[in-house]
Amino acid sequence: MNKSKERAKEILSLYVSEAKKLDFIKSLILVGSLSDDTYTGNAGSDIDLVHIVSDEEDYLSEKKQIFELISRIESVTERDVPIARVVFQQRHLVRPYEYDFELSADNKDLMQRPIEIFRILDSGITVYGEDIIRTIERPARSDVEMSERLNARHLETLKDTEWYKEYVKMIENPTIRIMTQSVLTTALSDYYFYTGNSCSSKYHILKRMEQEMPQLSYLNLLRLCHKNRFSPDEITEQDIETMKREYQTCFRTKPKTWLK
Repeated sequence: MNKSKERAKEILSLYVSEAKKLDFIKSLILVGSLSDDTYTGNAGSDIDLVHIVSDEEDYLSEKKQIFELISRIESVTERDVPIARVVFQQRHLVRPYEYDFELSADNKDLMQRPIEIFRILDSGITVYGEDIIRTIERPARSDVEMSERLNARHLETLKDTEWYKEYVKMIENPTIRIMTQSVLTTALSDYYFYTGNSCSSKYHILKRMEQEMPQLSYLNLLRLCHKNRFSPDEITEQDIETMKREYQTCFRTKPKTWLK
């Protein structure tokens, strides 16, 4: 696979040119590592694109058409760099948020809405359509807490499924790649709940934590996960053993004290 930054930008350009043909797409906002220039091309690198679509049409129908387009573009580009499947109608970004939707995989974006909005506000660049970023209100702490509860409730509904059994196995004994993703993502959440400020960058979160939360119990694990994500060639076998040990002893049992 060619996951270089140049290849990612080439795929993004191709995708945007095709997405323009869907007249219900009002805006395409690039977020994440490509927008803040921390893209590495390492495992897990993707094109983080947020689609803002018309309020007038059926949301699930709009998403289906976008997902089909993404699949076509990924196919013709040999799946070198995947494209994120994040879609909102513009009304979804207006506070107070509506929560009368089904808790399902189809509505994952709505359940995780505050996180995606923080990403838009922290690093978003409009690559097509209306520049609506400046019109979006910042989520409140209560919005983030509601998002956490909705995701927990959704997970609860899956407890009797085979997927959940595999999920539990993965969480208890994750691969180094999954562990890295989980620790970095949790650090982004913890940073917000303990400081009140958002950081949507997996690259910048380590420096923020070292400066503002040096007492963090899993700071050493975070350092190793950061190194594994951004400098994987420097990871040693000793580092991997340390990551496994520290994940088991301090990360898996870390309480989510902000949840009611």
